[in-house]
Amino acid sequence: MIPSVPDFLVFFLAWFFQAFTGFGAGIFIVGTLSLLYDPRTVIVTSAVVNLFGTLLMSGILIRRVKPRFDILFPLMLGSVPGIFLGAEILLYLDRDTLRLVIGVFIFLLGIYDLLVQRRLLKKFSMRESLLNSLTAGFVGGFFAGLIGMGGPPPVVYLNQILEDIDEFKTTLTLFFTSNILFRVVSYGIQGGIEYFDKGLIYAGLLSIPLGVYIGLLLSRKVQPSGLKVFISTSVMFLGIVLVIQR
Repeated sequence: MIPSVPDFLVFFLAWFFQAFTGFGAGIFIVGTLSLLYDPRTVIVTSAVVNLFGTLLMSGILIRRVKPRFDILFPLMLGSVPGIFLGAEILLYLDRDTLRLVIGVFIFLLGIYDLLVQRRLLKKFSMRESLLNSLTAGFVGGFFAGLIGMGGPPPVVYLNQILEDIDEFKTTLTLFFTSNILFRVVSYGIQGGIEYFDKGLIYAGLLSIPLGVYIGLLLSRKVQPSGLKVFISTSVMFLGIVLVIQR
């Protein structure tokens, strides 16, 4: 089966951005391909494809720098109850209102991180600690359970406490891998296999390696301080996207 050009381009651009910044592929893929396919098909299929992407990106990054396991494990641990709580609350609250509130929160979170990176709020930057790691993981998992996007809280946390960009990306990518793996297992248990689309899977498998390679290559040509500011701006943009997509 030959994947369609639009599908190929969506996965390529999403994973180029993910490799360049460390996050963002999920919302780009779901937001774009849901205009062309059943959202359930996109969400379930992209989870499998994105798992391949995070594993590939992790394998490449680990060759350069080891992740911060002392931060990664608390993030993962905190995300588990957050995911369950978010999924439970989703059953009782209006999803559009949630998207608006969380979108505004993420936008403000991006502004805060941008001001920290610009050293205008350096005294109020986050500090590395077990409690902060657990909290960032919990809030990220909570958002993931509610709206399927939990990246910004751990992104901002790691962006402020880790100076090395590759260390930031490696730790964050492994965190995303654990979250996606949990979701894939859940979909399998709940019978979500029926929503798998082979064409989308082929498109992802063919385009992701190219997007990851080019994204990582170009990101290493950018000054770390400049890339950190771009990451902050991207978080703000994702908040705006959430508000618009209500």
